[in-house]
Amino acid sequence: MDDADLEAPDGLTRRVGRVVIGVVLGVTTALAINARQPHDTAAGRPGPAPSVATDASPPETTVAPDSTTLATTTSPATTTTTSTTTTSTTTLPPPTTTTSTTLPTTTTSVAPGAAPPTVPGTTVPQWPAYEPLPPIVGRAALTGEPADESITLRPILAVKIENERGGRPQWGLESADAIFEENVESMTRFIALYQTNMPDRVGPVRSARTGDLDILAAMNRPVLAWSGGNPGVTKWVDSAASSGVVVNFTALRNKCYERSPTRRSPHNLLLDPLCAIYTATSAGRARPLWTTDADWKLPAGSTAVPDSTFVVKMDGLTVEWRWDAASGRYWRNQAGGPHLTVSGVQISANTVVELRTFHKPSPVDARTPHPITTGGTSAIIHRDGIRIEATWYRESPQGQFWFHDLATGAPIPLDTGQTFIQLVRDR
Repeated sequence: MDDADLEAPDGLTRRVGRVVIGVVLGVTTALAINARQPHDTAAGRPGPAPSVATDASPPETTVAPDSTTLATTTSPATTTTTSTTTTSTTTLPPPTTTTSTTLPTTTTSVAPGAAPPTVPGTTVPQWPAYEPLPPIVGRAALTGEPADESITLRPILAVKIENERGGRPQWGLESADAIFEENVESMTRFIALYQTNMPDRVGPVRSARTGDLDILAAMNRPVLAWSGGNPGVTKWVDSAASSGVVVNFTALRNKCYERSPTRRSPHNLLLDPLCAIYTATSAGRARPLWTTDADWKLPAGSTAVPDSTFVVKMDGLTVEWRWDAASGRYWRNQAGGPHLTVSGVQISANTVVELRTFHKPSPVDARTPHPITTGGTSAIIHRDGIRIEATWYRESPQGQFWFHDLATGAPIPLDTGQTFIQLVRDR
């Protein structure tokens, strides 16, 4: 179901929201005042790192979109262009229980491959209470590249961005550290993840889906930026937020959003990313979703082959990727041409993963697919200009993704830099 009629309404009263954050030895005091946040260091805009509180306010359980005023900033809707290069080696130590035949284990209160139990009498998951883990040191969680505390102390900002015709080109999508592309209703939608680069605006921001929560649960309490949605999805997000799994940064109840006058609603809702991460002070620090290694070598016996071009079939969309050895990146084409953003930059990535997933109907709307991203099945990993037939495994919604070479069973890390994950139907 397309939730345009349930998202943040257009023709809204605009208010200036500015926030100043003081960080004193890990103890944070967030004060809401009428001043815009400092700009991002990575984009040449010095500003403090966001802080984390341990006591998030409980989310509201009811939403009245037709009577909600969207609080916005009034800065111009511009984007920044980020060029990513990969020069470093970053590896995360594998779990001690991992071998070529034994899959890794993680600490979790949810059974492997299982969703959390539901609230009695409903289909709404009841998540175990979650306390964020500490940040990793010296590298960015999503890219695996070297980073100082101005980056490592940030949360993951997860933004739902549309990909239907009316929403193209997107704002700021090229700056995402990682992107999940998921099937929705005969089209695709993105979960764009930001940590290292914060463009001025990202969007168009759209509604969430039930399948998003299993992906978001691994991000150490990320900030979920979404437009609002139907009552069923809203209950799922509220449940996850009340257990500390995500910060519910809906446009229906938060500042930092605005409407672009260049398009019609619902294809024009934009988010100020820095405003969001400085406002959502209860978010956890970013944590890795997979292992990375820029200097990884193909294991002996692997059946991987070179692939300069490959095609991925999504619902209602055919995506073509082209490898460019000079830049060390895969460049994305869709709908018969380059996938460009508002800034004119073509979408690209250092690693592209075709993650084959079983899709079941969403518990809140049978017309919406719900991908299963726990357990595991087959995958195709594209990095360094080669195609690697692989398996993927994830023990629980809180767990990392683990990849192994199909022929040898050897672990496969992803390349450092930007990653693009496509949730392909396991046909």
